[in-house]
Amino acid sequence: MKSLSKLALAMTVVGLLSGCASMLDEDTQEVTVNMLCYDKPVRAQCVAENGRGRWSFRTPATVEVKNEFGDLNITCKLPYNPQFTVSAPSLPSWNMAGNLLLGGLVGAAYDVHNNTGLKYPETINITSPTCK
Repeated sequence: MKSLSKLALAMTVVGLLSGCASMLDEDTQEVTVNMLCYDKPVRAQCVAENGRGRWSFRTPATVEVKNEFGDLNITCKLPYNPQFTVSAPSLPSWNMAGNLLLGGLVGAAYDVHNNTGLKYPETINITSPTCK
């Protein structure tokens, strides 16, 4: 009987902890984007986009984007230079990693589905291809 109550308690704890990133994290985040030329900041007109939205800004900038499973594509244009695109991958957040350990694959899958378990890098430094 004791082992049954221990099992019930363990399953309750795991159930409460699953979806942890979904409870603690939002589905948006701030990303700082810098454009560099010879290690010096330059102004560029950029657009960041993923499957959940599109955001225009001038570097350097901090942009609030919606998280998604896919990459964040950033297309920039410097004066007198062709535009170019770089991609920033979405990576598991610490909350999702903890959820994977405690809540298993079901909790982690829930976090990915709700776009809360994956985050983009907080700072993205882009070097213009014409400045290399």
